[in-house]
Amino acid sequence: MQRMMITDFDGTLFRSDRTVAEKDLESLRRLGEQGVIRVIATGRNLYSFMKAAPADLPVDYLVFSTGVGIARYPDPADNMIREASLSHGACLYIKGVFDSFGFDYMVHGAVPEGHRFVYHRHTPENSDFDTRLSFYDGLSEPMNGSFSGPASQFLAITREARASELFASVSEALADFTVIRTTSPFDGTSTWLEVFPKGICKSEAVSYLAEQCGVSSSHTMAVGNDYNDEDLLHWSGQGFVVANAPDDLKASFAAVSDNDTCGVSEAIGRWAVASV
Repeated sequence: MQRMMITDFDGTLFRSDRTVAEKDLESLRRLGEQGVIRVIATGRNLYSFMKAAPADLPVDYLVFSTGVGIARYPDPADNMIREASLSHGACLYIKGVFDSFGFDYMVHGAVPEGHRFVYHRHTPENSDFDTRLSFYDGLSEPMNGSFSGPASQFLAITREARASELFASVSEALADFTVIRTTSPFDGTSTWLEVFPKGICKSEAVSYLAEQCGVSSSHTMAVGNDYNDEDLLHWSGQGFVVANAPDDLKASFAAVSDNDTCGVSEAIGRWAVASV
């Protein structure tokens, strides 16, 4: 019986000090010794993930940009399995919707140039937007009226208090695409609204990968911490959320310790016991 373990990265496996605990690394190593397939499913693009990941991260596959790309690990750039993109026409349509909402937004290039982007801002002050621009220093430029696709994703950054209502409105306006809401990994409070090709999400990408590997969803487990993990947690045979997840997610899935106290290892231990 083949099994698969999937974990989110930021706020789940990745700690607040921007490291991965040795205990969690050891838990992943033991799973590998047992023949369990280990997958990271992250919202980060390939460049951003490789910049943050420890050199000795013991995983087998990487799902990045929320499912836009799937690759073998540890050399994902040279071992791409699948990639998706938004067409030029789709980009123009999404741009029009984002402009109508007055969003500050970024448009990332198609894989493998997903770390490069153009941006447009409607508001003079958006600290989280500025922080992300600094993170990608030298890799972005203002849109300045010129725009072309394809793209891997759109990303709007807002501090709008009514995030749930805003997400619903944007999802309705972009019903032909996948719209995902997540919390900023930079300031922990801003809302990111990300738009991908229709059907692209963590659960769809992991389901595709599991089928390729001959793994049934009932023989999988997933650990996450935010709304962009919710579809994956529902899909998996057993879903866990770390204690730093929003309260409504903790009410829906089994809760473990937070990302700073090895919640991933706790989830693996509970899954292993339940699987015996």
